[in-house]
Amino acid sequence: MGGPRYALGNVREDLLRGGDDWDKFSRFWEGLPLDPYMGDGGTYRRRKHSLISYDVGDGTVRSAGRNGFHQSKEINRLNGGIVRHFEPVDQALLDTSVFRRMLAHFVARIEEATPDGGPVPPVRRINVHQHRIVASEDELGNPTPEGIHRDGVEHVVMMLVARQAVTGGVSTLYDNAESPVLTHTLSEPGDYIFLDDRTGLHSVSRVRVAPAAPEGYRDMFFLEFC
Repeated sequence: MGGPRYALGNVREDLLRGGDDWDKFSRFWEGLPLDPYMGDGGTYRRRKHSLISYDVGDGTVRSAGRNGFHQSKEINRLNGGIVRHFEPVDQALLDTSVFRRMLAHFVARIEEATPDGGPVPPVRRINVHQHRIVASEDELGNPTPEGIHRDGVEHVVMMLVARQAVTGGVSTLYDNAESPVLTHTLSEPGDYIFLDDRTGLHSVSRVRVAPAAPEGYRDMFFLEFC
């Protein structure tokens, strides 16, 4: 069956060429609301979510409705099986040059990987997620409380926005038999894993606050191409 198809990179090195674009983008992780759906009772995750459509031809981005975010219990054993409603991602974030460049870049890469003769949708539906995982002296942060899993989509981009006063948060990719294939830490802002979700699974280790720090966080941005 083979292992997961993935690529590693850094968005700032791949797409950005100086300027203050990244600062305009990364500031949207301040003030994220608490995720109220944590099946483990944790208060360590803040998040926003939007479902958008992206016109491959002209680059138009539109909201695809507010019907909530749903994963089956088979996909997410902890928090799946219900429709979860989150505050939407700010339109101003969706208007940033970082976001628009990311969309165009990864859509093009998906199309390049599509076998000859395979269908290429003219409009993509994409889940956009912002996460902040907080760690403190009283509570560990758990980026993947559902354990080893897949997201149930076509492709996923998992990108680090910031790490502040934390240790851990190590990503592992697995084949479909749950054998580990890659262990990798997203350490620099813009580092990403680009994964064909159908070909493998993934998890992330717990996040601990760094010694002598009262609190730390790990900010992540996800694009899920449906």
